[in-house]
Amino acid sequence: MFTNMLSLRGWFFPAVVAIAMQFANSFAALAGPSSQNMPEQGYIGAARDIRLYTENLPPFNFRSENGIIGVGADVVAALAKLVGHSRPPEMLPWKRVLSILEKEPYAAAFSMVRIPQRENEFKWVGPITHAQTAFYQLAGSPLKITSLDDARMVSAIGVQAGGASERALRALGFTNLMSLYNPTNGLQMLLSGRISLWETADLMAISQSRALGIDPDMIEPALTVGEYDLYLAFSLTTPDTVILPWKQALDELHRNGVFDEIQARYGVRIGTNVARKTSFSLLN
Repeated sequence: MFTNMLSLRGWFFPAVVAIAMQFANSFAALAGPSSQNMPEQGYIGAARDIRLYTENLPPFNFRSENGIIGVGADVVAALAKLVGHSRPPEMLPWKRVLSILEKEPYAAAFSMVRIPQRENEFKWVGPITHAQTAFYQLAGSPLKITSLDDARMVSAIGVQAGGASERALRALGFTNLMSLYNPTNGLQMLLSGRISLWETADLMAISQSRALGIDPDMIEPALTVGEYDLYLAFSLTTPDTVILPWKQALDELHRNGVFDEIQARYGVRIGTNVARKTSFSLLN
């Protein structure tokens, strides 16, 4: 009986996706010429030919000998396999990725923080992972950061260029931000004194400490500024019918346990990685 169940599961999800894609094509035919710039192969081919973009932000997405991997990248790769998508993602600076999604249809990026300011700028599939972010300082630093007002007074805060936190902080009037076009340089800049605080995710701080062979206890979170979900974000001009198979694929990853396996592989644990000495919700 168990073998029969596995066999049933093996054909059930592809059949569901195929039916959904057939429905999408039928809908497109009824809709007529309203869908501009549609690839000639139709919605089925379009879903499988989405251009994927990401940035170097370990452990969420990073380049390895086996291609682009990471907790976000691995989830997207599993989605792509179910959808029948085989085009590898392209790794670019995050600001360039955002610019591409603003201009091009049939494009998607990961791993993107979903915040209110971005809600109507993209179409969302996810969450694909979760993280917490904080202002990190050197352990034993004389700085006393208990509020955003305290953070405004330091000489420089390193933030991801084009990231959700940079956008939110600039909207709050911060003028002491240093945009990091390569976020992996943040820890080195903090250690060298070029920045006083480093705004980053908990997993990023741990990952970079290990990559540099530095004791993670050399830095500490001074102010927790939020926890958030990360998504696969599609350009706003991408038709919903093209995105639908990706959403269904994510549902399947939750059903078959692969999603949880990927999160555990990278140590994603909601609410446990950042010491909550002082907290402030920046991204909500």
